[in-house]
Amino acid sequence: MENLSNVGNNIVGSEIIKISQQIKEISKTKPVANLTIGDFNSKLWPIPSELTNRIIDSYNLNLTNYPNSMGEINLRESISKHIKHQLNIEYSPDEILVGGGVRPLIYTVYKATVNPGDGVIYPTPSWNNNHYCFLHGASKQEIQCLPENAFFPTVEDIKNNINDSTSLICICSPQNPTGRVINPEVLKDICDLIVSENKFRKTQVGSKPIYLFFDQIYSDLSFGDNFTNPIQVCPEIKDYLICADGISKSLNATGVRVGWVFGPKDVIGKMSEILSHIGAWAPKAEQHAVSRLIDEDYDAYQSHLKYVTDEYKFISSAICDKFQELKEKGFDVDYQKPEGGIYVSVYLDYVHSFASTEQYITFLITDCSLGIVPFEYFGSEQKGWFRISIGNIGSHSLDFILNKIENAVVKSSIWANSMVM
Repeated sequence: MENLSNVGNNIVGSEIIKISQQIKEISKTKPVANLTIGDFNSKLWPIPSELTNRIIDSYNLNLTNYPNSMGEINLRESISKHIKHQLNIEYSPDEILVGGGVRPLIYTVYKATVNPGDGVIYPTPSWNNNHYCFLHGASKQEIQCLPENAFFPTVEDIKNNINDSTSLICICSPQNPTGRVINPEVLKDICDLIVSENKFRKTQVGSKPIYLFFDQIYSDLSFGDNFTNPIQVCPEIKDYLICADGISKSLNATGVRVGWVFGPKDVIGKMSEILSHIGAWAPKAEQHAVSRLIDEDYDAYQSHLKYVTDEYKFISSAICDKFQELKEKGFDVDYQKPEGGIYVSVYLDYVHSFASTEQYITFLITDCSLGIVPFEYFGSEQKGWFRISIGNIGSHSLDFILNKIENAVVKSSIWANSMVM
């Protein structure tokens, strides 16, 4: 079809969803360990019962009309308290915007800060920045990040990519797809660079600032005290910082659709106006439910976070231990231990024995009953690295998953050796 807009004719769908559809077909005949989508099996990982009850209460109170365009004031006040509690950072309700999950809010970040042709700097691998650039006609200033830097950019990487057109820099921590947390010193250097660049731009007529978009949706799932928000290392960045967070990952509530951003009041106000034309608000009942959870059941909220974080850390460590065991046996594999979130980065050198990464993915699904996602689908040129998502793994199914992983590595090795002969 060629009679649509440029976006309509050239949009590319989610590669991860395509893998999942392939797995769905194979699963009709045999069980497949689907470790692809960053979602949760809600039977294994339900939302807190307190949130469920609050949602039911809200619907019983008929809170079913349009919400406030910025987000319900009681929820924004609750989020302000939550930010203060978790990060010791002050944000007023007027500096917070609530949406139907973080995705539409990311769209408004781009729409509010990026003109067509502007440059957007982001690391690869990273989630969806390439697609947001396409949707907004932005110039992709991708940084190919290396395993030895935990797949994060260095300040030199950022500095070498900034030009007069750059208007947005995007960083996610803990990172999707790696599960790694950005080093505080590196983060400080990047923030200092942005502040310095913007001081210079203020002297240039017609120049607009660079904003830092910091996606911290997995921050409440950090394995310890290793997460750092940019303001904690560089208070001056606050004027140019937009952060994204929400309950989708921390409360296993990907379908409840309550997310938020916080940042400079004037920018948040413009983003609210953009969001009002999209109408991608979080449902009013769910907003009130989340507000009550934070205000009235905060101990339960924190208990849930501790429980799931401990479980994710245990499962992630078991997967890393399996890869270490296989590595010590001489298999061509590697891994990076995550520091938060629901992802594990693993390396399978055997992909190079196949005609393409897609062929190897099909081999893993059809011959090994294992579904994982290559970093190439996140823009990376580091062929051989894959993302394992643990949202479908429970403690009872962990042995099954570890057996599937080992079986896949052994079969991959046999295939690779047969190609050499």
